[in-house]
Amino acid sequence: MTDAVIDLSSMRPRALLALYSQILTELIARRIVWSRNAPAGDYAELLVAEAFGGRLAKGSEKSWDVRVGNELLQVKCRVVDASSKRTQTFSPFRSFAFDRCVFVLLDSVSYRVTRAIQVDRDLVEGRASLSAWVAGSRLTVRNVLVMTEGVDVTEALQRAQDEVDVRGRRADRDQ
Repeated sequence: MTDAVIDLSSMRPRALLALYSQILTELIARRIVWSRNAPAGDYAELLVAEAFGGRLAKGSEKSWDVRVGNELLQVKCRVVDASSKRTQTFSPFRSFAFDRCVFVLLDSVSYRVTRAIQVDRDLVEGRASLSAWVAGSRLTVRNVLVMTEGVDVTEALQRAQDEVDVRGRRADRDQ
């Protein structure tokens, strides 16, 4: 099967939203995502778990997303438009009870992993800026991309992405 392109330009907004709901329902059934939130975060967590042989945290876990052996990983994801000049910020850290953070950038058109960087918690905590507005600490995409201390794990996540595409399902959640 080839990737289909659907002309959405003539669809009414409610029809587009209904199609989006159907897509989310199918992704949930395939266990690619597990909530009706925007799917990028769930998808990035899945890719990190697959890439490192980890287990996804239960949905109620607030401090980390993937367990790899005894190591706890937080996953932060942004869908980025390469042509945008606007500052893009990852979701806030409200806890630093993890060992490393994996920052994942997805292309806004294809959802292909364009960059993934693994960074130690101490470095993340030291570089993040406290924001009263969001009651947490934040990092911009630019801040992460210039971190020379991080480990580039882009290829590992791209391989995991290819495997998930072929298999069409995700691994089990941490029990």
